[in-house]
Amino acid sequence: MVRPNLRHTIILGIAIFTLAFGSIALLSLSNLNRLQEAVLLVERADDLRNLILEIRREEKNFFLYQDGSLFSVGRENLNRAETILGELSGEVAKLHGEADGNALAQGMTRYGELLARLSSSAGDVGENSPAAHALRETGQTLVEHSRAVAELERDNILNINQRLRMTLFISMGVVALVVLALVIFVSKAILGPLTQVQAATRRIAQGTFVPLAVREDGDEIQQVFVALNSMVDELKKRQTQLVQAQKLSSIGTLASGIAHQLNNPLNNISTSAQILAEETGGQDEFADKMMTNITQETLRARDIVKGLLEFSRHKDFSPAPCNLKEVLESAVRLVSGQLGPRISVDIRVPDDVTLYLDRQRFQEALLNLIINSIQAIGDREGTIRIETLRETDHKVLTISDNGPGMSPDTLQRIFDPFFSTKEVGQGTGLGLYIVYGIIEEHRGTIRVDSTPGEGTSFIIKLPLEPEENA
Repeated sequence: MVRPNLRHTIILGIAIFTLAFGSIALLSLSNLNRLQEAVLLVERADDLRNLILEIRREEKNFFLYQDGSLFSVGRENLNRAETILGELSGEVAKLHGEADGNALAQGMTRYGELLARLSSSAGDVGENSPAAHALRETGQTLVEHSRAVAELERDNILNINQRLRMTLFISMGVVALVVLALVIFVSKAILGPLTQVQAATRRIAQGTFVPLAVREDGDEIQQVFVALNSMVDELKKRQTQLVQAQKLSSIGTLASGIAHQLNNPLNNISTSAQILAEETGGQDEFADKMMTNITQETLRARDIVKGLLEFSRHKDFSPAPCNLKEVLESAVRLVSGQLGPRISVDIRVPDDVTLYLDRQRFQEALLNLIINSIQAIGDREGTIRIETLRETDHKVLTISDNGPGMSPDTLQRIFDPFFSTKEVGQGTGLGLYIVYGIIEEHRGTIRVDSTPGEGTSFIIKLPLEPEENA
């Protein structure tokens, strides 16, 4: 059986709550309408009773004053009473008052017949005559049954009022139960887990990463737990990567110091080689060749040390005209130790390409891109190709490799900070993020084209001219 998640439970609770209160509201409205109808019917029943009492008063006046004109008034009131009784007959039948209603109708017919008989012989009717006695008895019967009908309508009002009170009590009970269930549900399903999340975030702030236990029920709160646990794992990775980044920063500082210390021995080697070449030059062809090699390699080592010093020196962003090919060759020299015999670098850049660059920062971006390509190729044989293309007002620099390429998911996150496909401790996930920032500083753009199995290309577009206000 599939357990409903938190969203479904809330929707179901709202539906039940709405249905319950809607039913109570409809029932109360129905009872109020019935009460209104009953009040109107009581008024009509009172009108009927008052008419019958009025007929009895006219009856007494007739026997007291022997005025025959009262018969016409009595007959008129009797007709009105019959009309009202006809209007009440359906409701009286619903209230199980058929006996009183029928007796009242028959009594009115009988009373009308007696009135007609008395009106035809008004002068001969005495107060104690059988006809007068029959009229009084029939009138008394009408009064009693009209009173019974009125009492029946009043009892109906009391019953409706009682139902309204019961509906109110039931509504209060339902509200109490719903509120209680809501309090229990919120406390158990929402406040309790949120308290756990609050405690977990406090532990995270204190550096204690303890994953939360997750139930397999698809609940949204449990999904929050999963997300929090995932965040904790990411924080652990980020912490490791930041430590690694700090180590690399320390290595950069150390490399700067070592480069300074290497300058003096290199200068001594270069000077000694030059002096020795001047003293023994032309005596031995092999010795001359070795001296030339020593001098060339010393200059090469000096260029590498100079590149390290420039790379490690911190300064503000200050673009200036730079020969692009020289910057590229300097960057390649710095990573030459990582290329190995299997990877070659093919620089297809004209000698006369000059761009406005911050040499140190742009070289840092190139180093990150070249190292990224070296690591992508790995132990296989490969080529890193660097070439340029001229557009209207931009120079396009492409750095391509024939590595394994990237998946679409990796491609979407490649410039995100701390994103890395390498094992923890093998990379900081900051290299390409730094590249993106450096290219933006140069008012350029960078994008990636990559297909799994077909290699990767980083395409950089740089403006040909500096900003006018630069």
